Amino acid sequence: MSAISRETKAIVLDSFEHGESDIILTLLCRDSGRLAVIAKGAKRSKKRFVNKLELFSFLHITYRTAANRDLGFLAEAELHTGFLNIRSNYDLYCTASVLREFLLLAIRENITDDRLFRLALWALHNMDRNNQPGAILALFLIHFYDCIGYRPDFTSCSRCRIPLQDRGKYCFDSTAGGLVCTSCLTSAKRHAPLSRGTIRMLASAQNRSLEKLHNLKISGKILTETLGLLHTYGRQIFQREIVSWKLMSPDRR
Repeated sequence: MSAISRETKAIVLDSFEHGESDIILTLLCRDSGRLAVIAKGAKRSKKRFVNKLELFSFLHITYRTAANRDLGFLAEAELHTGFLNIRSNYDLYCTASVLREFLLLAIRENITDDRLFRLALWALHNMDRNNQPGAILALFLIHFYDCIGYRPDFTSCSRCRIPLQDRGKYCFDSTAGGLVCTSCLTSAKRHAPLSRGTIRMLASAQNRSLEKLHNLKISGKILTETLGLLHTYGRQIFQREIVSWKLMSPDRR
């Protein structure tokens, strides 16, 4: 069967050298989800691929696939955004690497999710502006879990199912994916309590559209609690450590 040529928008999530002159890329594509392609001669390219295939780059690509091959063939790549600030600033790069690791764990071939693609672009654009990268990561993860089918519940206790009350303490149970109230805390002592501000912020962020999400400011104790919760929840979902999390500066963990 002859190869099929396609065009799509893509974000570079992984890249490694193959042989003397080729590069193999893992892409998040708007139309086809996860895609692995080989860029023949990319290391020697002086025009077609130069400065286009770095991590996090946002591209418009033309590629070819064949039914009997796992790798596609990258024919052309047009750079939309290189996110140079992310690649040149160590702290930004480490924070964006957490986003990248979560995406690589979640996305699958031939499973299109336009919402997840737009969410990833939104986060990269805001991180590139150095617009509270720790807060942007937190907001990304809140919506990311929703996109992949693990939306946390901040409306009621995950054990007794009593709706959230104005009084009383709550913590987050990563196994159940929701809050645990005071009456149920005796069997959940290993979970740190959450402030009311953190719970309100999480619920608000879940229900905001992507266009209005950047208006939600997170800092201090609320950001610390939120990132800790989202990190623990991610480890529970994927049943593994998030390696890049350790690279972030302490004030963003």
